[in-house]
Amino acid sequence: RAGLTGLRTIPAHEEGFVDVEGVLPGATAEEIVLSAHYDSVAGSPGAGDDASGCGVIIAAAAELRRTPLRHTVRVILFDGEEAGLRGSRAWLESREAEADRLILAALNLEMVGWRESPGPAIYLFPARTGKERILPPGWLVYAVQRSGEAVGWPYSLAESRFSLPAQLVLRAVDVRLGADSSAFLRRGIPAVTLSDSSLLALDPAYHRPSDVAARLDDPRLERWTQATAAAVRRLDALTGRPLFEDQYLDVFGHVWLRRDLIWIGFLLWALLVLRGRPGRWRQTPAEERRRQMRTYLPGFLFRGSMLLAIFLAPVFAVLLWPSALLALAPPKTPGRKALWIVLGCLPLLLLLAALGVAMAHGLVRTEHGFQGGTTAAVLIPAVLVGFGVTVGRGRTA
Repeated sequence: RAGLTGLRTIPAHEEGFVDVEGVLPGATAEEIVLSAHYDSVAGSPGAGDDASGCGVIIAAAAELRRTPLRHTVRVILFDGEEAGLRGSRAWLESREAEADRLILAALNLEMVGWRESPGPAIYLFPARTGKERILPPGWLVYAVQRSGEAVGWPYSLAESRFSLPAQLVLRAVDVRLGADSSAFLRRGIPAVTLSDSSLLALDPAYHRPSDVAARLDDPRLERWTQATAAAVRRLDALTGRPLFEDQYLDVFGHVWLRRDLIWIGFLLWALLVLRGRPGRWRQTPAEERRRQMRTYLPGFLFRGSMLLAIFLAPVFAVLLWPSALLALAPPKTPGRKALWIVLGCLPLLLLLAALGVAMAHGLVRTEHGFQGGTTAAVLIPAVLVGFGVTVGRGRTA
């Protein structure tokens, strides 16, 4: 009834999993995939997780049928998601590499339409391929965000209330949660999961017997249908995949790519250099020059290590922006010096607190250690130590 053609069931693995798919034909063979999973865990009816996503993508296909599309829209209901993404992995493994390249992007829907949701969210589930981790590309996140704004459906990234700390946590450690979008990312296909749940605000009926259809909100499901169709239409306007860039942050509703983060950090560094340039040392006694050099050295090391962090770890270097701004106006009194040091180190302290909360909720895994890179793990604390010494001595950085 939704207008899908080529309906078929596809066996997935030997365990009896079966995927179901249909197609909404477009003007070309290039595809946009809409997916959700129809299996549930034992003891849970699975209305929210994830019959809600299945219903929305089918309804979105019916909505999309009203207007011509350049891309073919492939709607897939995966089986075996709760068993380790079995259905999506099998579906992708059955395809040739050339077929994968025809997919512009995949939108996966999970746990939508439940009442009292804090708001729609874009999950940044990383996909692991050996030692490498891949996140959804920035251009896809940007496209979904703009499509949501167009229909009055603003998305948050990773977490509705504490988005920036959540984004950094997801980049710092491995996450226990996952979704079928990860199977696409492992194959190099841009993919993202959309949900009414966020990291710290999961559906209260998640994997419980109370996950029944009566608890879902019909108007909210309808809003999700319109938002999903809007996202497909925005993607349909693209003629190909933009550059795959997964080093970015969403701040104030805007996706800042790696180059943007580097430029912002570099401008802050340039202000520090101008503010902290040494005075006139010529024609001064040797002892005075040595004294001024000892005073100038901490700020010099602070600026130098910060510049390294900006270029080598631009995503985590945002933790240094407050300290850079504070260093432009160093205080003179001991009390204000202590306050400046605390404020400058506060972003790192908040990240550590967010990591603690995520670990307490069982959301992350730490057996692989810090995933943000050795450079970030060493440079960020080192820069903040230099900031603390510089401010403590009461000198301009």
